[in-house]
Amino acid sequence: MTALFAGLTTLDVLHRLDHVPDPGLKVTSTDFTMAAGGPATNAAVTYAALEAAARSLSADEAVADSPDSTTRADAPLLLTALGEGPVSAFLAADLAAAGVRVLDATAPAPAMSDTPSLPASTASSPAEAAAPTYRSTPADERDAATASAPREPAVSSIIEHPSGRMVASTNARLDADPEHVAADLPERVGVVLIDGHNPALAQAALTLGVPEVGGEDPFAQLEARPPHLRVLDGGSWKDWLTPLLGFVDVAVVSEDFAPPLLACADGEQVAGFLRGFGITRVVRTRGERPVQYWWDGT
Repeated sequence: MTALFAGLTTLDVLHRLDHVPDPGLKVTSTDFTMAAGGPATNAAVTYAALEAAARSLSADEAVADSPDSTTRADAPLLLTALGEGPVSAFLAADLAAAGVRVLDATAPAPAMSDTPSLPASTASSPAEAAAPTYRSTPADERDAATASAPREPAVSSIIEHPSGRMVASTNARLDADPEHVAADLPERVGVVLIDGHNPALAQAALTLGVPEVGGEDPFAQLEARPPHLRVLDGGSWKDWLTPLLGFVDVAVVSEDFAPPLLACADGEQVAGFLRGFGITRVVRTRGERPVQYWWDGT
């Protein structure tokens, strides 16, 4: 049984320095890495590495120092949007090498209207002037803007140095359509993890395996829990998370996760807020300081 991860995939470009950089000077890195990144993606890669390590310790399988060269059928599954182009191809290859299967839910590019758009001033004869004039509509302009939008994944530039790190990222910029790959989603999984970067992917993952319910009870679907665990990786608060929190069993959040309703978003208040949605297992990270947790009322 596999694990499903849903969320953002970025191209991470990482430079390591042996000193704190001067913002006014060009610096030379001591090491460089380029790889697939993003919260859900990093979780999937970590899961694949731990799974490979567990297999290597098992007496039932041959010892292996790295993931299989061919992705296993039970390998972790990443539901994400990779987009198009050479960067997307690189990310797909990097994830395959890490032992992660990918379901690319990138929304198809909209088809442009076949109706020509001609301004009236182009008429060169009375006959052309009398002919119907086609003008672009707001829908045409929206389609053109969408078609010209980036079709490549987000990029994160990361600089690590002895005192910390700096990150500049474009964040999610690809539209995702989980219906595009709905037929390829597994019927059963062992665990689901979502990050806070794509509401459509998060909803598809969190509601996977939820039994069908009838009637008019608005809470029936929330109470009809699947047999697997559902985990939220919450780096920061997103307003669209509110209707989905009832589908979460475990929330792992950062110190920056601050719902706007809270007067003071300290650990106790955040845990209490999430408990109101039925989430009784909360882990809160605080950078280099000790992790806080609230587990089934303790």
